[in-house]
Amino acid sequence: MATESPFRADVLKGKAALVTGGGSGICFEIAAQLARHGAHVAIMGRRREVLDKAVAALRSEGLRAVGFQGDVRNQEDAARVLASTVEHFGKLDILVNGAAGNFLASPEDLTPKGFRTGA
Repeated sequence: MATESPFRADVLKGKAALVTGGGSGICFEIAAQLARHGAHVAIMGRRREVLDKAVAALRSEGLRAVGFQGDVRNQEDAARVLASTVEHFGKLDILVNGAAGNFLASPEDLTPKGFRTGA
């Protein structure tokens, strides 16, 4: 059962957000809530069909959303999506790095090579 948000509907008006893994699950709902509160949202994911469906769902609510395909474990993909988000919205204010991954190190010890684990 959906409940009313405790936040003003426009609390994120004018902000630009990027949500990795935003095409499905919890990260999709995070992207949706950011957009429902006024943010322009970019979502990043590996599967084009999932991204397209998620973007269409957000846009069907009148929300501003765009999807960029890429894998966060690939440093070039991450850099490209970040640059594409900034190019598309003119800035980036919010980053939610929610893409799934199983890492064998604590976050502060994770290197770029660590992202390739399990690839």
